[in-house]
Amino acid sequence: MTRFRILLLFICATALTACKQPLAIEGSGDIVELNRGERGCALEEFRAGWARCTDNDVLGSESLRYRALPRAGWKFSHWDGNCAAKSPGQDCLKNYDKTWVQWWDDNYPDEVIPPLTAVFVPDSGAPAAVSYIASRFGAVGRVGFAALLDALFQADGSYRFTSQQAGTRSYFDRTPASFLRQKSGLLLAGPDSASLVPSGGATAAGDFLTLADTDTSDNEVSVAYLMPEQAKAQQGAFNGTYFCGHILSNGQALFFRANMDGRGGGALIVLNRRLAGANQAAISYRVSPDGTTTLDYAGARLAGSLSPDGSVFTATQVSPSLQGAGICLRTSGNKMVGNVTGSYYGAWISTQPVTAVTELLLDKMGQTAETVLRDSAGGRNYALGQNFMLVKATGQITTRDADGAVSPDGRVMFIVQTDPNRFPTLIVYVRKT
Repeated sequence: MTRFRILLLFICATALTACKQPLAIEGSGDIVELNRGERGCALEEFRAGWARCTDNDVLGSESLRYRALPRAGWKFSHWDGNCAAKSPGQDCLKNYDKTWVQWWDDNYPDEVIPPLTAVFVPDSGAPAAVSYIASRFGAVGRVGFAALLDALFQADGSYRFTSQQAGTRSYFDRTPASFLRQKSGLLLAGPDSASLVPSGGATAAGDFLTLADTDTSDNEVSVAYLMPEQAKAQQGAFNGTYFCGHILSNGQALFFRANMDGRGGGALIVLNRRLAGANQAAISYRVSPDGTTTLDYAGARLAGSLSPDGSVFTATQVSPSLQGAGICLRTSGNKMVGNVTGSYYGAWISTQPVTAVTELLLDKMGQTAETVLRDSAGGRNYALGQNFMLVKATGQITTRDADGAVSPDGRVMFIVQTDPNRFPTLIVYVRKT
């Protein structure tokens, strides 16, 4: 390599340009790009050799701010690579010029520059953290999207999405945000600790979360259902009879009863549907050791996670042409209005698309009152009015205009709207504590 070429490589790596800016991780942590939250490299992606880490193409003029974020039990040490001199702490500032990018691509298309490496070291005093699997369904404008994501919630009140297991688009916002679980179970979230708003519900143990994005400033809304990642999830846990709700971006909404055999097979019967279609279908499913679960029926695939005891399955439908959200709750044998009575926080999504966080009150007579705490139509607070719930011993729920179910332990409940005169709507509730 000539001296001139060495000099150009140095310039490319330091400030002006790079046709590719590889990202690398030493230790245990993630690299997040803060300007848009879409670039970066999660630990799992780096280990798997994903192109977003090994290539990280720069196509034009960009000013980037990479941040090194440690995983539980680790802390950031330093960057190996060239960052702007004014880079603060755990951030690395990089500036690229379009003219130099084009020149470099034309002259050295195969040149590999040294990676920008975030170095992490063990830290016994690091805040505890829990890894979650998140099933996310939403819309950008009126275009639906779906993703199965990994997320990390830390005891210091921060959370972020780290890597994407599957999705209908290649990017998602990885920017760290803040959360707070109130004693009642209401989950508050926001871009920082000073901007927290009602965003869903969380069980006392943190083993089931809902997260509704009602902020339309980025033209995006969504709802996510989260359960902790497992180490030894079992296929046999997904066994028995379940009530399921499934909404799709094509206007379909389904309420069905499914029987799982614990070995990866089963069958379902549709009890209510918004649009015409078959009323029976065979089921196949697979449970991975980390709890990631896929369920296939009639050409649809729901990808999500299963609770350790197999009683709760939440998922999103990840398909380029059709997206959706779904939940299945195992049936019970002793349910009645009396043991379901109480208050719940709901994560509400309609394919209109609209998202909301609600508070539902169910009294001992089966009467309900529901209030919207925040919605995507301007953050309004308003009452939805009264309804009536019939709770059967199996956990099946019938209202005046929708269907649903409650989990055997009573902590999780859902309602799915299949009325053809209304938009497909799914509300997943967490019992107030």
